[in-house]
Amino acid sequence: MKELKGCGMRSSVGFLSRRELTGQPLMKEEFQRRRLSGCTSLFKKDMLGHFGCVNAIEFSNNGGEWLVSGGDDRRVLLWHMEQAIHSRSKPVKLKGEHLSNIFCLAFDSTNKKVFSGGNDEQVILHDVERRETLNVFLHIDAVYSLSVSPVNDNVFASSSDDGRVLIWDTREPPSTEPFCLASYPSAFHSVMFNPVEPRLIATANSKEGVGLWDIRKPRSSLLRYGGSLSLQSAMSVRFNSTGTQLLALRRRLPPVLYELHSRLPSYQFDNQGYFNSCTMKSCCFAGDKDQYILSGSDDFNLYMWKIPKDPESGGRVVNGAFMVLKGHRSIVNQVRFNPHTYMICSSGVEKVIKVWSPYQQPDSLGDLDGRVEDKSRSLYTHEEYISLVLNSGSGLSHDYVSQSIQEDPRMMAFFDSLVRREIEGWSSDSDSDLSEEAIMQLHARGRRTTRPTPTAPTTVAAAILVPLLTTANRVAVTTQPQCSP
Repeated sequence: MKELKGCGMRSSVGFLSRRELTGQPLMKEEFQRRRLSGCTSLFKKDMLGHFGCVNAIEFSNNGGEWLVSGGDDRRVLLWHMEQAIHSRSKPVKLKGEHLSNIFCLAFDSTNKKVFSGGNDEQVILHDVERRETLNVFLHIDAVYSLSVSPVNDNVFASSSDDGRVLIWDTREPPSTEPFCLASYPSAFHSVMFNPVEPRLIATANSKEGVGLWDIRKPRSSLLRYGGSLSLQSAMSVRFNSTGTQLLALRRRLPPVLYELHSRLPSYQFDNQGYFNSCTMKSCCFAGDKDQYILSGSDDFNLYMWKIPKDPESGGRVVNGAFMVLKGHRSIVNQVRFNPHTYMICSSGVEKVIKVWSPYQQPDSLGDLDGRVEDKSRSLYTHEEYISLVLNSGSGLSHDYVSQSIQEDPRMMAFFDSLVRREIEGWSSDSDSDLSEEAIMQLHARGRRTTRPTPTAPTTVAAAILVPLLTTANRVAVTTQPQCSP
């Protein structure tokens, strides 16, 4: 077998994916578990293919051989992970293309179909093998999250900016109205079927927090998590693999873990430097027994915490992450874990998908001890951001015609301005002096002391500064970058 530098085998990912351990079925799991538990950092590598922010990533089922991704460039890309890591192939673009930013993706159980949803108020069903569009499911507002039933690939749930959670059956005629499970005045940012009890669905709402629903009893939640603090701005919710625990993200609060039938949190997780305010993010469990949790942060890092084993310590805050993964150059929004290869993928404001692994891959960077330091960059100043907007020559245009996979300084500077706003303690519901439209109007009019006061947010920058960031910069403005915050 040809040996690649730093690998010791053609592909540790492929080896682990194909390895058959007859007689001792737990050997691989134990090896993986010990490998990760002994790390303080991970090897990392970038996968390049998108032309804008990467807002959604999902591993395929039953081994995670494939990864599907989508973002601001409106394209759904399919990556063969082993080949992509070895730079032997480029991602495949599915033919169905959205009219605006993609926010969510889902495989069916066979990995033959992919669902994608986004800011263009529709869900597209793709045939993976033929790359063709099979069907389109129209919504009346942006679609933020998708979940396929674990027992029926024809049934999927969608959550939307219109405050509804809908259950769809792909076998029904397009004119058939979907089943409405929940309807609130505020947006639902996340939805997920329980993997063991598919009648149960978890949701995250921008004002009503985290809820548990039974599809047999629509319009009224079974449980509102959080106790007396249930009315929180929630953005992501995930079941563990056994359906017994829920992990949720809330704005300006640490990640929180709930037992399925308990309103009160089991644990909250925090670490110096972690904060979640500027963008919408997702979270996930990790490890062979879901013993870890993962979440990205506004400080450009990816955090992994270990769930305590002591049941009597429930309700407390776990201060101190098990691992802080450094390497992103802007805010980290999305993260997914592959339990078969122990591979982590993360993405966000940058155009890259970063792959993390306890096994060294060809041309990977970093080490397992955290001794190799990344070249950090300085945040753009507010003045530098304004200068980039004025000198870009494109004003509000982000059409990705250039099809560049190179880093976009203006996009990075825009989100840097949001981070600086939080660091400096600026109110997120105040008017923004950094609205790109306002900057261009000021420049055109030659004014320096006044600016127009819009009656409603008309740019991503303005929209993100709306009170509570209920939809962050997922506003329906197709002329603006809309990295799924």
